Amino acid sequence: MKSPHTRVILSALLIGFLTSCRSLRSQPPAKLSDTYCSPTIQYAYDSTQLSQPDIQLVIQADTGLTHRYSQHDLFLANAVGILPLLRDLTRLERSTRPADRLESIHKRQQILNRLLLASTQIAGLAAELDCEGERADQIATYLDQRDTKRIRRLTILSVVLGAATTVATALIQADGPNKVVGVGGGVISAGLGGLAAFSSNRSVNFRHERNLLTDIWLQPKQSSVYPPMVWYVLNEKLFSNIGEHAISYNIRQRWQNYVLDDVPPAQQELYFGQGGDYQADDLHNRANMLNQLQSSVRSINQDLQSLVLALSR
Repeated sequence: MKSPHTRVILSALLIGFLTSCRSLRSQPPAKLSDTYCSPTIQYAYDSTQLSQPDIQLVIQADTGLTHRYSQHDLFLANAVGILPLLRDLTRLERSTRPADRLESIHKRQQILNRLLLASTQIAGLAAELDCEGERADQIATYLDQRDTKRIRRLTILSVVLGAATTVATALIQADGPNKVVGVGGGVISAGLGGLAAFSSNRSVNFRHERNLLTDIWLQPKQSSVYPPMVWYVLNEKLFSNIGEHAISYNIRQRWQNYVLDDVPPAQQELYFGQGGDYQADDLHNRANMLNQLQSSVRSINQDLQSLVLALSR
C-alpha cells in the first residue's frame, strides 16, 4: 500500500504532466482570410496594346525594324503593344518633312508612355508577390515561434520533473514506494522529452482566393490575374536564357524539383487552390515559390532596359 507521501508526489507529477499538455493545446487564429495583398481595383487593359499573334510575319515584312532592333527587342515591343508604333516611328524618322518630324515626336511619346505602363505593371505584380510571400512567412514564423515555446516548455518540465523524482526517491525510505516514484517520474520525464523531439502538427486555415501560383502551375494560354504583357514574356521561349522552354515552364520545373519533390499530389492542391490548412513548413514552401516567381517577374526589367537603350540610339 502506497504511503501518503508517495501519493502526493505521484499526484504532483501527474498534475504537472497533464497541465503541461493542456497548456500546449492553445490554438493559433482559426482562419486567415485577410488578403490585403490583392489589388483594390480591377484593371482594364486597352485591346490596342495587346500583343500580335504572328509577330514573325510582321518582322519579315518590315526590314526597317530588323535593321534597327534585335529580335529580342521586337518581341518585347510586341509584348508591350508598341510594335505598330515602332513601325510608324521608323518610317517617320526617315522622312524630311517637318510634319512627319513632329509626328515622330508624338509617336515616341506614345511609346515611352506605354513603356512606363509596362514598368508599373511589373512593379505592381512584383509588389503583390512580395506581399503574399511576406504574408505566408509571417504566419509561418508565428507557428515556428509557438513550436519553439512548446519545445522549451517541454524541456524545462522534463528537467524539473527529473530533478523532483531524484529528490523524492532520496527522501522516501521504503523500497516499494521508492521504486514506484522513480519509475513513474522517469516515464513522465521521458514522455515530455519525447514530445519535445517530435515536430508539431499545428496548422492554420490560410486563404488565397487570388492565387498567383495557380496559372504558373496549370500553364493556361491566357491568364486572368497576370497583366497581358507580363504573361506574354513569361510564356515566350525567346525570353528565357536557354530558349528551349518558356520562363513559366522553367519556374514550374524548379518548383517540382526543389520545393514539391516529396509533396504528394493531394497536398500540392493546397498551394495552387484557394487555400486550406497550412502547417509552418507548407507556408515556408509557399513563400519560397512566391519569392522565386517575384524574381522572374522583376527580371523583365532587364528586357525593358534593352528596348529603351535601342530606342535612345
